[in-house]
Amino acid sequence: MDLTGLLRDRSLRLAVTGLSGSGKTAFITSLVANLIGAAGHPGRLPFLRAAAESRLVEVRAQTSPHPEVLPFPLDGTVAALAADPPQWPSSTTDLRRVDLSVRYIPASFFGFGRPLGRAGAGIAELNLEILDYPGEWLLDLPLLEQSYADWSRGVLELAASGARASLAHDWLEFLAGHPARSRSDAMTARRAHELYRRFLETARMQEGLSLLQPGRFLNPGRLTGDPLLEFCPMPGVAEVRPSPGSLAAVMESRFDAYKRGVIRPFFSQLARRVDRQIVLVDVLRALNAGEEAFTDQARALETILQAFRFGRRGLLRWLFGARIDRILFAATKADHLPALQRDHLESLIADMVAVPRLRAERAHATAVATALASIRCTEDGTDTIDGRRVDVVIGLPQGGQRRIRFFPGIVPMAKPPTGFWGERFTEFPVFQPPRIDAAAANGIPHVNLDKVLDFLFADALS
Repeated sequence: MDLTGLLRDRSLRLAVTGLSGSGKTAFITSLVANLIGAAGHPGRLPFLRAAAESRLVEVRAQTSPHPEVLPFPLDGTVAALAADPPQWPSSTTDLRRVDLSVRYIPASFFGFGRPLGRAGAGIAELNLEILDYPGEWLLDLPLLEQSYADWSRGVLELAASGARASLAHDWLEFLAGHPARSRSDAMTARRAHELYRRFLETARMQEGLSLLQPGRFLNPGRLTGDPLLEFCPMPGVAEVRPSPGSLAAVMESRFDAYKRGVIRPFFSQLARRVDRQIVLVDVLRALNAGEEAFTDQARALETILQAFRFGRRGLLRWLFGARIDRILFAATKADHLPALQRDHLESLIADMVAVPRLRAERAHATAVATALASIRCTEDGTDTIDGRRVDVVIGLPQGGQRRIRFFPGIVPMAKPPTGFWGERFTEFPVFQPPRIDAAAANGIPHVNLDKVLDFLFADALS
């Protein structure tokens, strides 16, 4: 008899993360809505084995036993999709949580492979906890091992290259007039921070860059307006120890307080509470933004994945705390591509995360990459371009009146060479989501969501 199976608890914790705009809110909304509906309509998730075998008895949302964590606003996200016209739900800005009770019929008894029928089978229950948080917060992990001087040096070197160089001008010019050794006051420190934060925001919105630290400067959550965040990197701090009362000393003090009071508690909580992890990646947006944005996104992914503790579920995990034993990397917005191109997108994300996948597998965790559309907005079609028949997707642009046929170009299957990049790869439209019937709970159309859920939960529902 498998000792792991005996000790396995009846709860599973899934963490959902990704950088801003990657589709975390859409993923959780679709996961919950479709899983609840699949108990009575297995066809909604045909590749989730527990659903396909009609073993899902009931799935219902529960009140979280952790009131200190904000509840995921499921009613609001469903209402946005049910509106006329339907709207995309608001993005993730803080740590949120949704709890599900999944009642199901086990597929076999104690692993001996003996099927259980509905008539005489006992019903098991899985408590599924889903944590949702901004991926930008994970970018702060390296700061725990850096001094203020080391961090400042690294950020300033990065700010002097590529698109960042011109965007950082106002912030660096202000610091030139207020050197590290100058006397600090609240207004000067706040202004330096605001200019640095504006630089980060512009780098993200205008150039599509991703490796932007600290992550809470862009997604502060409950820390919005907190003076603890009012710091920034400074030149000249590596050569001379900041004197008491100087601008650099104030910045260093807040940097250290930020690590102690914000970063360390968050990662401590994350490390203890996660069994399964999904990382959502908007690869198409990075392709559209150009070579520098694509490379920057890959570097940000590598930074994010340093946060995860991998390891197989078993006795040690049960005794000493959770380790991630399954991790899935999903390239989102797969519905923006026709069916044949989705295989390209899957190959591209697999190539981007090859190194962290290997690290997970060496720690005896299972890691896969796939293409996903949590909420499908398009249908496949064909069109004629320059006398050639090509595959396209058909959908309604957000705010538009007429559906369009969109040809996305050819998505590369691995990191593109330098010669691939032009001014832009292609300009992807924002498609309007399908309108759902919230009262009837008819589910939400998707691409590959059922396969994703089967990878994440199949063993727990076996």
